[in-house]
Formats: sequence, C-alpha cells, structure tokens
Amino acid sequence: MFYQSINPATNQLLHSFSVQSLQQAATELNGAALAFSQWKNFSFEIRAGYLHRLASLLSQHEEELAYLATLEMGKPLAEAKRELQKSAFTLRFFADHAHGMLHDEQMPNATVSHHIRYEPLGVIFGIFPWNFPYWQVLRFAAPALMAGNAVVIKHAPNVPQCALKLKELFTTAGFPEGVYTNLFLDNETAAAVIAHPVIKGVSLTGSEVAGSAVAAQAGKYIKPSVLELGGSDAMLVLPDADLNLALKTGVQSRFINSGQACNGAKRFILFEPIAEQFTQMLLTEVQQWRCVDPMKEQGIGPLARKDLVEKLEQQVNESVLSGAKILTGGRRVAGPGNYFEPTILTHIPANSPAYTDELFGPVISLFVVKTEQEAIALANDTRFGLDAGIFTADMERAQRIAAQLEVAQVYINSLTRSIPELPFGGTKSSGYGRELSSFGIRTFVNIKTIVF
Repeated sequence: MFYQSINPATNQLLHSFSVQSLQQAATELNGAALAFSQWKNFSFEIRAGYLHRLASLLSQHEEELAYLATLEMGKPLAEAKRELQKSAFTLRFFADHAHGMLHDEQMPNATVSHHIRYEPLGVIFGIFPWNFPYWQVLRFAAPALMAGNAVVIKHAPNVPQCALKLKELFTTAGFPEGVYTNLFLDNETAAAVIAHPVIKGVSLTGSEVAGSAVAAQAGKYIKPSVLELGGSDAMLVLPDADLNLALKTGVQSRFINSGQACNGAKRFILFEPIAEQFTQMLLTEVQQWRCVDPMKEQGIGPLARKDLVEKLEQQVNESVLSGAKILTGGRRVAGPGNYFEPTILTHIPANSPAYTDELFGPVISLFVVKTEQEAIALANDTRFGLDAGIFTADMERAQRIAAQLEVAQVYINSLTRSIPELPFGGTKSSGYGRELSSFGIRTFVNIKTIVF
C-alpha cells in the first residue's frame, strides 16, 4: 500500500509514499513516549507558546498550505484558506484557555476536603480523514497537547503532502521531537498501533466502518476512544422562516467543501405552506452553482477520489430507480476529474439511499411535511445523529423542536458548524465523545480526586 497524492481535478498521480512497518512505527511510538515524559511537566504557559508559534506559522504559510489541500483533495482554494484561518484561531483559543479549563478544582457541597486534578494520559493516537486535512487534525491536537499529552497522527492516504507539511511546521515551531508524530500506516498496522502499550487513547474522525473497527480495537485493549462519524443532517424550514436566510445558509452548508462535510445540511425538510415557494427559490439558486477548477474559482470542486464520485453516482441512480425525482443535476460530469453536478432530489422514498444513507457530495435531498410532529419524526428517522438546523421566527417553538431532535448540535437560524468554544460530536451512529471546548480537552485526561 502507498499513500498517494492524486489531483482529483485531473486524476493525475503526483507523488507516492511508502507506508511504515510496525517495527518502524514502534520506534516512533517509543520516541513519543519519551517526549511525553518531558512535555507533561511543561507549564501551560510554555505549552501555549508552542501553539501560538504554530498558529503564526499557519498564517505565514497559508498560501502554500491551502494550495496543497486543493491540490490533493480538491476543495476550492478560498475554502482551504478559511480552513487554515479557523485552525490557527483554534490553536490560539486552546493556548489561551486551556489552563482555565484544566485548573485544579473542588466539587460543591462535598463532605470531605479534596481537590480534583486533570492529568494527561500519555500518547494519544489520532486517525483522520481527508476532507479537512488541517482542521480535523488540529482541533484534536490543540486540546490534547495543551492537556500535556503527546499525539501520533495517521492522516488519510490521499493527503500525504498536507500531512508532511503540517509535521514540518510543528518542527519549525520548535515542538520537542516526538510530541507530534506523523505516521503513514495501512489499516492493519494502525490496528496494531492502537494495541501498542504506549498508546493510551484514540480519536477517529471518519466512516461508520472505520469507527466500528477502531472502537472494537480500543475496547479490546481498554483504551478510551472518541468517534466522530458521518451525518445526514436535517434542516427544518418552518412557515414563518426568513426564506432568504434559510436558502443562503442551507445551500452554503450543503455545498461547502463540494458537499463533503459530515455536518452539512443534507436533508431539507420544508413545511407545506412554504414548500412550493422555497423549492423554486432553491432550484434557481442551485442552478447558478457550477463545477469549477478549484484553484481558480469558488463553486463545486471535484470529489476527493474517483471511488467517492462513483459511489455518489450509484447512490443517486439507485434512489431514482426507487422512485426519487431529479429536480436538477443528478449526473457525474464527463471528463478526467471527479466532478458531480449540484443536484436536488425530491419525492424520495424511504427505501432509497437518499433517505437512509449519507450522500457525501453536492446533493440536496428535499422533503415536504404538513405538521411539526411529522417534521420531527422525519428528522429523527435516520441512524445518524450529528447536527440539525431550524429556521423560524418563533424562538420558543424552535427550542421546543430542538429538544426533540436526536442529534448532538442544533443551530437555529444559522449554519451548523464546529467552533472551539463549544463541544462537538455525535450520537447514534454519528459516534460518541466530544471534541473542542472544556468537554473535549477533558477527554484524554485522568480525572484524579485527592482527599485530605
């Protein structure tokens, strides 16, 4: 197996990198354990200095880093730059706030004298996808490092140049060798790394299949894990909603990263009184979106790999055969790149992939409901539970609906997203555990109670 850098806009092979053997990985893990023995004793202030330097380097190298992301996984260049800006902000956020999240504390109303400490676990293994090659890694690494852990990273095999450049910046920022380690691994060796005694926890962002395998392996060796998996997020548009806001926000959420975001608004659930008007507005808007050269324009870039566009094409075709209707788009674009037309599906039956599965690409699934309870039931009729959005002028009603949605995040009249101040994760088949905020930084720590 190789890590291969392939331009998804042309399917041209750019570079290949060999994977590392278990013996090579074990050597790196031992180095990470040695680094942790020193890093854990650094003060929050010293650790924060490293993160601030890394954030500055991300800003200084934004053009180069963004170019590599667009080159390897196809996101429009402007979006790649925003990913780097968000990553730098997150590094600075945890550098500035980690101490406040992890300082010693006491439980209220306790009957004994005590204090509670948050101590790092050790070397944490992170396994990450290709769709946000910097953000996914750094939203894990920033809190883990500030908590005093060392991290070992397995990037997706199709973004090796992004992986190597990020590791280079950690080195340039002065991080002690072994505090941040990059490994190129096949799945079998990755499983062995989870089992290795140096590894004290594992975090994965990826597919349900990968999440199940990682959870089983981590559980076998009694190691904590966090899984952030897929999503089929619902966006509910109520009769009193600001339709222009819902339209702009929903389309942006669905088409960001060319539709390759776990928490994008994938299912638009429209209340009947505004369904016809909103559908026409949506059709007009979507027909203005085009497949573009991601290096030159903002729009729909290629999907990251050939197999991904083939899968999306199959899902859409099977949905149509099951009875779904194509309002616009619905086809793979002819040519060398992995492009798929911006698409709207309607009249979607319950036995079709557009109803049951996550469509990871620029496809909107459109549903119409008559009542609030029908909308809630439809939104919950999925094995996923990541995010949801609600658009309405009635905040009391929005809160009532939000309380009944089986998801981990609900955004009212705004874009579903992950930000460092708030916990992020999933429920049901979207995973478990939380990243970001004080909840995320306490994931890979030992909560030690000392009674005196």
